[in-house]
Amino acid sequence: MRKEQTLTDKTDDSPVANVDENNEERMPPPLFYHDPRAVTAESHGDFKIRPAEDFTFANTTNAVPITLPEFVLAARHYPIVFVGADLVPTVALGLRNDQNVFVDDKGQWERFCYIPAYVRRYPFILLGKQEDERLQLGIDHEANSSDSEARALFDGEKETQVVNDALDLCQQFHGAYGATAEFSQMLKDSDLVEERSLEVDLQDGEKLDIGAFASINEQKLREMSDDTFLEWRKNGWLSAMYFHVASLNNWEMIMGRLPEAQGKNA
Repeated sequence: MRKEQTLTDKTDDSPVANVDENNEERMPPPLFYHDPRAVTAESHGDFKIRPAEDFTFANTTNAVPITLPEFVLAARHYPIVFVGADLVPTVALGLRNDQNVFVDDKGQWERFCYIPAYVRRYPFILLGKQEDERLQLGIDHEANSSDSEARALFDGEKETQVVNDALDLCQQFHGAYGATAEFSQMLKDSDLVEERSLEVDLQDGEKLDIGAFASINEQKLREMSDDTFLEWRKNGWLSAMYFHVASLNNWEMIMGRLPEAQGKNA
């Protein structure tokens, strides 16, 4: 039995949520988000969000985008691939569309594994357009939590450290997004990448077709001119390429973490 899968249908590398002044979304919100709104004491004075170590919201997502500075850490644990026409750098978190093999049934991310910034920033996000000079901190309005360890956003009218830390992370992600987009454009222009697919045979006879993704052709990389190599090294792109290539060995780790491979119920 074959099941078609994909790493592309849930990924979204948007660093911002595009909303108008009346909080009506102009475009569908990014992955994980439902109703992004500006963070204000008036609207969120009693608002609380998930405990810091609760990643239940990500347990049915098999891929998330990453930025260029994350390659060095992400390559230790996940396959890094490029998806879509824009060649968005993406880490694979599972083989099935609805299964993240790094989050357990309690919402805990696998200990010692790097957690992508895209995941850590939720439920916060910057609001506006990518080209705007000033962006506003937003939050998924459906992310209010009643957990006993939930974190408050305000103490009276004063923002808590949770909000300050969230703004820092969102700004860092937004800054890294631009450099990552340049890297992806370079890959498109260089004709370095090739389309690939992955099919996995499970013990019960089931076949998982992961679908198409792109990766760097190592032979083409070796054939690049010295001048091009130097340019890529100065831009920090060369190391990212090698981290990507090395990370492709992590598909075996993903397979080994499937419930079937560990004697658990799927």
